[in-house]
Amino acid sequence: MFQIMAHALAAATAQAPALPAETEAKQTDTAVSVEAAAPETPNRPKAPKPAFKPINHDEDYSSFRAVRDANLWTRLKYIPIAGDTYATLGGELRLRPELRLGERWGRGPQDDDGNFQQRTRVWGDLQIEGILRAFVDLEHATSSGLDSVMAPIEEGRLDFNQAFIEAHVPVGGAKITARLGRQEIGIGNQTVFDMREGANTRRSLDLLRVMGTAGKWDGGFLTGHAVLEKLGTFDDKTNQDYDLTGVHAGRNFGAGSHTGRAEALFITSDRASVAFDSEPAARDQRRTLSLRYAGKADAWSIDVEGIRQWGSFGDLDIDAYYVTGTVAHGWQGGWKPKLGLRIDVGSGDRNPNDGKIGTYGPLFPKPLTYNGDLGPHNLMIFQPQLTLQPTSKLTLDFSAAGLWRTSIHDGVYSLGGQVLRRGNESDSRFFGTRATAAGRYMLNPFTTLGFYTIYGDVSEKFKPGRDLFYAAGYLTFRI
Repeated sequence: MFQIMAHALAAATAQAPALPAETEAKQTDTAVSVEAAAPETPNRPKAPKPAFKPINHDEDYSSFRAVRDANLWTRLKYIPIAGDTYATLGGELRLRPELRLGERWGRGPQDDDGNFQQRTRVWGDLQIEGILRAFVDLEHATSSGLDSVMAPIEEGRLDFNQAFIEAHVPVGGAKITARLGRQEIGIGNQTVFDMREGANTRRSLDLLRVMGTAGKWDGGFLTGHAVLEKLGTFDDKTNQDYDLTGVHAGRNFGAGSHTGRAEALFITSDRASVAFDSEPAARDQRRTLSLRYAGKADAWSIDVEGIRQWGSFGDLDIDAYYVTGTVAHGWQGGWKPKLGLRIDVGSGDRNPNDGKIGTYGPLFPKPLTYNGDLGPHNLMIFQPQLTLQPTSKLTLDFSAAGLWRTSIHDGVYSLGGQVLRRGNESDSRFFGTRATAAGRYMLNPFTTLGFYTIYGDVSEKFKPGRDLFYAAGYLTFRI
């Protein structure tokens, strides 16, 4: 398959010189937007300008019917079968060396001499246009030389990352889509549901989803289970101990340089066993309500989200929250700098003896940094951010953050919920600082070269431990 991919790249780039590309800084090392144009000749149509999206099944190549002969890449993206039935082939190869010093801020097994990760994905999409669809995405990811914890986010040999069927039903002016099977999901800013691009293996869920769009409105219903991920080949399975059901809705506002979007998401989740710093493992039946607004007015942008959680944890009531907000201003001249400020506050357990647990429990969250060093549980962050675009192909991101515990009676957590520092280890709310730098360069419309570094300084009051230093480079090839 990847021989075909290599030939596709060679032929497509030879026939389709790259135009300036747009990228979005969303903690992903995959090119999310590309432009490719083929020279116009009397016998060859002009190639379209497609977009590689963060979730591959969101890409739509139905319009390639008229231009499929523009180059080898367009022929892979629209393979006619019969009538309105066509197939699409795609793939990704990501190579990434890593250096992890002071992993988990110095607690647990360490990997001090570096490791190498590769992720290979191949997918196929079969559609009877506007009626039925079948989508399959195979993933094979490995880590070599990793001396710390080999978890399913680090390695998952050949398995179905996605495999679903889908039906489309027009209802008046609306469009209804029903999808059943294993699928990636990202809603809004991925605060609640994220596909885990930064990890070596991506995340999918086993769900029934019903989605609809009508004018400026969209929404849907979902129910199903998490996936129990394992390290072997074709051994991932439905996690019957983690159920979820929910609804979501969104509306777009405005046009041109003044736009906005409001979203609401409600999820009921039931996990058989979860543990927190203040409480041993117990059944977690949690209700999560998220309200979000993102808007842009000329050079200003804002994205704010508030999450409220309630329910039961064993014999305790859940009373938790999470608030995140980013405001930014961009300039069009020179390197197009964009300066922003992000604030995050995730609740912690204030009193272990009050009959409640106040620790925010994320469901499938997007990491606060590329490598997911910290989780949003019991965490406050104040973080200035700067983005620069020296050329149309190069984007640079920088940030610096102060880190505090929301409650001094609760611990510091990893993204997966592991307790990195217990609440009784220190009476200090402040526990460290963190600085990050990242860059992405579009070598061509199919290939991205990038790096990411993070340095975390742990407070003296939270030692013994180690300062964190993480560095990674990556090369991502996608068709």
